[in-house]
Amino acid sequence: MPGSRGLPKAARLRTGAEFRRVFDQRQSCGNALFRIHYAPAPAARLGMAVSRRVSPRAVVRNRIRRQIRETFRLAHAGLPARDYVVLARPGAAGASRAELREALNQLWQRLT
Repeated sequence: MPGSRGLPKAARLRTGAEFRRVFDQRQSCGNALFRIHYAPAPAARLGMAVSRRVSPRAVVRNRIRRQIRETFRLAHAGLPARDYVVLARPGAAGASRAELREALNQLWQRLT
């Protein structure tokens, strides 16, 4: 998408092997709504896992994913070069957009 301010493919984890590598070498931090696993990498890249256990409704899971992507996009420049996998916890389903962003921003700040 030319002119898009979205997340480029180079900034995303896309294969199962990339996710497995992060989980195998992981370090993590978290709060009540999210846990972030991370591993060293040449550049900051994002992967997400928002399962049906968080919410059976796809619209809720997609809302959570949008907030994860947007906060990562805004924090991307200041983050260390690592692969990040954000796992949503069940409490995220009932949180407001502002609460999701605040919880994610706290974690991104902790990781800088």
